[in-house]
Amino acid sequence: MKRKKLLKKLADYLNLNKHQLHKRIQKLKDILKQLREKERRLIKAHKEEKDEKKRQRLRKELDIIHAQRAKGIKMVKTLSRGH
Repeated sequence: MKRKKLLKKLADYLNLNKHQLHKRIQKLKDILKQLREKERRLIKAHKEEKDEKKRQRLRKELDIIHAQRAKGIKMVKTLSRGH
């Protein structure tokens, strides 16, 4: 293959990776949005709950979701820098 053809194939490959990266970032953002909504619902339920055992269970679930959101946000920032 000639040089121009090889360079074009390389450019096409790199653009494909950018497109895939962009799609992955968008999917992560959608998931983070869903987690944020779930976290808000759990916060509300935690505030309204009277039973201490249920409050502890809600608090644990809330902590897990919060940690997962933090990881996801960090990953989106990392991927966006490479974008």
